[in-house]
Amino acid sequence: MVYTRKDVSRLTASEKRRFVNALLALKRRGEYDEFVRMHIDHYVSDGEGGLRSAHMAPSFLPWHRQFLLDLERALRRVDSSVTVPYWDWTRHRSATSVPWTKDLLGGNGRRSDHQVTTGPFAHATGNWPIKENVTDGVFLTRDLGRAGDPIELPTAGELEWALKDPVYDTSPWDSTSAKGFRNKLEGWG
Repeated sequence: MVYTRKDVSRLTASEKRRFVNALLALKRRGEYDEFVRMHIDHYVSDGEGGLRSAHMAPSFLPWHRQFLLDLERALRRVDSSVTVPYWDWTRHRSATSVPWTKDLLGGNGRRSDHQVTTGPFAHATGNWPIKENVTDGVFLTRDLGRAGDPIELPTAGELEWALKDPVYDTSPWDSTSAKGFRNKLEGWG
């Protein structure tokens, strides 16, 4: 079946609600936690010594493409009208713009502990218990832009710079590669 992936900033209120409801259904079933576990298992933050497939490797893009397609298939089993929207971060850069709104993914975490307190995934709603995590926390956390050590998403110009690289990846095929689109895209180049 062919369907259109929409810009998240153009979703209607109904489309946002259906997307959120499908995510919440996956969470209740435990399926969402399986996706979290899979991502944790394939993201190895061990410096440059480990074999990885999700990050810091040539398989970064194809791995995430398949991951999102699998997530989307799971969401569509709940609601066949749901697709995973895309986010153009070069246009919607702030921590308060879409998708970080209370009617979609909820806002940034509070400064003291990064707990997400707004939106359908806030701990207070009881809808999003943390079962798989990289920390010992019991609530969803976000630190968009890392206020303590600020970083920014790539600008449109930086994205264009990365896209102009004719080489996808280079040896040694990790985050230390001096050239290549994939490393620039991941923020290492």
